[in-house]
Amino acid sequence: MPTARGAALEPVGAAVLLVGLLVALGAIPDWRAELGRYQGGLALAFIAWGLALARRSRWSALPGASAFVLVVALALRAAVLSAPPTLSDDVHRYIWEGRVLAAGANPWRLAPDDPALAPLRDATIHPHVNHPGLAAIYPPLATAGFALVAAIQPSVLAMKLWVLLHDLALCALLARWCARRGGSAWDAIAYAWNPLVVCEYAGSGHVEPVGIVWLVAALALAERGRARALASAGAVVTGALVKLVPLAAVPFLWRTWPGRVRALAAVTLAGSLAAYVWLARGPDSGLAAYAARWRHNDALFGPLAWMLGDGAARLAVAAALSGLVLVGLRRGWEPVEGTRRLIGAALLLGPVVHPWYLGWVLALQPLAPSPPWLLLSGLVSLGYGALAPPAEGAAHHPALAWRAVEYGAPAILAAALAWRRRRGRAAE
Repeated sequence: MPTARGAALEPVGAAVLLVGLLVALGAIPDWRAELGRYQGGLALAFIAWGLALARRSRWSALPGASAFVLVVALALRAAVLSAPPTLSDDVHRYIWEGRVLAAGANPWRLAPDDPALAPLRDATIHPHVNHPGLAAIYPPLATAGFALVAAIQPSVLAMKLWVLLHDLALCALLARWCARRGGSAWDAIAYAWNPLVVCEYAGSGHVEPVGIVWLVAALALAERGRARALASAGAVVTGALVKLVPLAAVPFLWRTWPGRVRALAAVTLAGSLAAYVWLARGPDSGLAAYAARWRHNDALFGPLAWMLGDGAARLAVAAALSGLVLVGLRRGWEPVEGTRRLIGAALLLGPVVHPWYLGWVLALQPLAPSPPWLLLSGLVSLGYGALAPPAEGAAHHPALAWRAVEYGAPAILAAALAWRRRRGRAAE
């Protein structure tokens, strides 16, 4: 048995090792150009994180867990904050759309290459904006946040700090929620110390945490009873106006809200989402292009599209997800369980699985870690290429063989765990 001092030193050693590995990742000047080095370092960081996650139960009696988890989470993010966002240029799009909105123009109608926006173009941000022929796709509150940052300081670092503030708030919320549920704040390291989370949000500046924090808040507030129902509904609406993903929680939260809260949530969501769709309409609509044509690093969507055609496959996925909601409601899935399953199914069935999308699933892993999803979070960076930057650059679509590794290993693990559970039940 380890001594009390030995148990206390374990998380310190794990944190020092993990921070050191993230510092090494942050020192790589170009993650895309040195993709093999980046992915090798990321793999080492995942091993260190996995060992820490596996041993966290030994640390449950140690004091100051929440503070320690958050301090290390901050150190990990600081380690990669200055890394240039070479794996994805989305952060430049955020800054551009924020500048457009802050200037009083409409980023949902005017694409970056529209002549009307010529006075806003510069040599720092505009040349790096992806899909310049498409107007904004992000919902109003996300774009309002971009405009706030752009009005203060339209830079990559400023936008990363905006994301970082929300990500650290999410880590704090998860630590508190885990402890209140009868677990431990240490459980939050499933998200807070996950190397993919750190690199995608602090390193590449993806906006996901700005929406995820509201989804987690909505679910956590719902567990506090009907007295917090209005706050829960408000958090869902806020999150959905940053990214649409929190809508996955609505069917399962609905029955936890009293009638007046349901009515208010329904009216607010319907009105705000209708306004968003109206704003994003038009021939250059980024929202329409994403819904109808976008495809990258998909898992099960590929076979569906091969059998049915792309358009029919998208309809089939929508029907399958709707059916899953009905099954969940009939079986009485709790909000966290239902939301986890629906978002997970959407990722596995959908046509787009960018590495940063995994954050929506990972944020709910602290409550009940799923080894297959955690393994996928360590493999999903293969979506950028396999150890070397792809020749086609930003238009890269992973080869089928590498996607078989990326999704096949977690699938095998899931099957093995299911078989072991069945054997255990049979032995009882």
